[in-house]
Amino acid sequence: MISTGDLIIAGSQFRGSRTELYLIVGSFVVVGLTAAGVFLFVRGRLEKNRRAGIASIAQLLDGRPFACISYAECPLSVPDLLSMAQARGYALTPNPAASRYEFVLGAPQTAFTGHPRAAYIAHMLDGRPDLELPIVFEPMSLPELMVVAHSRGYTVQKSDRVYAFMRHQERP
Repeated sequence: MISTGDLIIAGSQFRGSRTELYLIVGSFVVVGLTAAGVFLFVRGRLEKNRRAGIASIAQLLDGRPFACISYAECPLSVPDLLSMAQARGYALTPNPAASRYEFVLGAPQTAFTGHPRAAYIAHMLDGRPDLELPIVFEPMSLPELMVVAHSRGYTVQKSDRVYAFMRHQERP
């Protein structure tokens, strides 16, 4: 009678030649390297397209009092677009009726701050160096949080579990 231990040992032993073993392992290595190469190529292509999109929008935000870009022409996500606009001194307002984003130079950012929790978040950012809010319990979207954080001198980043608010570094 054969025990289960004998079956496990017998099933795990390779009965082919050393050349066949090298061929099988080599095939797995080649498939793995090919998948990694394709992943890196696609990732590089996406980053290149994102940089080109950032450059085209940065040219649009060149000091004009008002600028707009259609939803279809904008290659960036709303948080990236909002961050870029605020860094250049513009307020971003989505205009769904016209299917475009509108940028106004020097205007306070009010488009995303209509959430009732915005005042509470602004109060929590009371000068402390950092703050973390669990994503699961936060009803505000990342663009809304970015507007509130920027208005209080903070930067917000999203991780897997929390929104991390960090105070801007003071410049001498």
